[in-house]
Amino acid sequence: MKIQYKLWMIFSSLFIMVCIFTYMVISNLYENNLQTSYEQISMAQGHGVIEQVKNTYPYADNRSIPYLRAYGEEIDGRLIILDDNKDVFADGFAELSKGTNLNLRVLTLESGAYFYETEDFGYIQYTIIPFRQYEINGYLLMIQDAEYLNVEIQAFQNWMVRILLVAISIFFMIAYFISNWFTKPIRQIIIQLNNITPNKRSFYLKYRSKDEIGALIHALENMVNELNLYGERQRRFLSTSSHELKTPLSTIQLITENLPYLREDQERHQEYIQDLSFEIEKMKQMVEQLLELNQILDVKLEKTSINTMDLKDYITQSFQYIAEDKHIQLNFKIEPIKLLVDEKLFLRCIDNLISNAIRYSPTNSQITIGMKQFKNQCQISIFDEGIGISKKDLPHIFEAFYRANDATAWNQEGSGLGLYIVKEIVERHGGTIKVESEEKKGTCIYIYLKNVK
Repeated sequence: MKIQYKLWMIFSSLFIMVCIFTYMVISNLYENNLQTSYEQISMAQGHGVIEQVKNTYPYADNRSIPYLRAYGEEIDGRLIILDDNKDVFADGFAELSKGTNLNLRVLTLESGAYFYETEDFGYIQYTIIPFRQYEINGYLLMIQDAEYLNVEIQAFQNWMVRILLVAISIFFMIAYFISNWFTKPIRQIIIQLNNITPNKRSFYLKYRSKDEIGALIHALENMVNELNLYGERQRRFLSTSSHELKTPLSTIQLITENLPYLREDQERHQEYIQDLSFEIEKMKQMVEQLLELNQILDVKLEKTSINTMDLKDYITQSFQYIAEDKHIQLNFKIEPIKLLVDEKLFLRCIDNLISNAIRYSPTNSQITIGMKQFKNQCQISIFDEGIGISKKDLPHIFEAFYRANDATAWNQEGSGLGLYIVKEIVERHGGTIKVESEEKKGTCIYIYLKNVK
């Protein structure tokens, strides 16, 4: 069932329940008020009767009966005088003998009325009134037909039912239009999503309200935009990968085609073999990095807690000897912080950055590695005194296979995937990475991570 109809049914059901409850409450109040009104009328009539028969009670029951019969005919009811024990003293119908004990619920009252529904006579009203205001111990019991009460109640209930049926019908229509209006954005979202194809990914829906549906539309727009960016990156990556792999393959093909003609020239033959080995190794490294990149994008992060002081020890053990071999000094400015990261991937990221810093730094220079708390984040900085990056290359250094000219001159074996992999690892951890650099003065790379303890 569609959400529109579910909402319609829910709203309508709730309104029907409210109408039923309202009907029961108002009907009960009306019945109670009506009974109170008729009780007051009966009490007034009863006091008038008592005023007339007070002189015959408790002296002569036979003299009381004619009065009771006459007054009973006037009020269209039956009048009975009860003694102080609530036994019959005189019956206007002369059917109950003196001293008869009656088993009526109304006799539990000192004064008041009860309404009963009987099978044979319909509604009957019993009213009991004491004589005590005349300083006499006794009671007047009035039995009257109350079918008129039932008729009025039924008429009022029928009127209420008609009113509520009209209200329910109107509400049904209103609820339908409200549910239709409320679910319209959802239907539009479904239409937009159904229009998305592998070749056409677009999502736009005009919605002004800043509610959950607006947030959903905004999230879907962002998701589609991210998919488009991801698709574009994938296409660009595949195109660049094909081109980058094609270059060493072309070189290898050229070398292998010329090798048979260079057998007599041993020096050139050996040079070609070395070039062939170099290109094969370069392509092997590129393929390995492509496989590593694919693994980074697909693997599920298994985050554990790493202390920055332990990270310092890891860097020292891994790179101290390599740095000393180039007479490069490693300096540390570390604050004790706990990071929540995937240890294997994160250490791969650090390895790449430190390796680059050492690779592109001259001898007798310094590399400063800092880790500190920065605006509820951990800032990791790696500053070297190397060749730096030109302004034209700086915006592109995190692109796949991009290599700055100066970097290529320093290191021919690089594939241009290192910093791209670093960026992917950082972003998978929800962090950001940025770089500041000046040619011939050095480069500083900053990583900001939110998963900090």
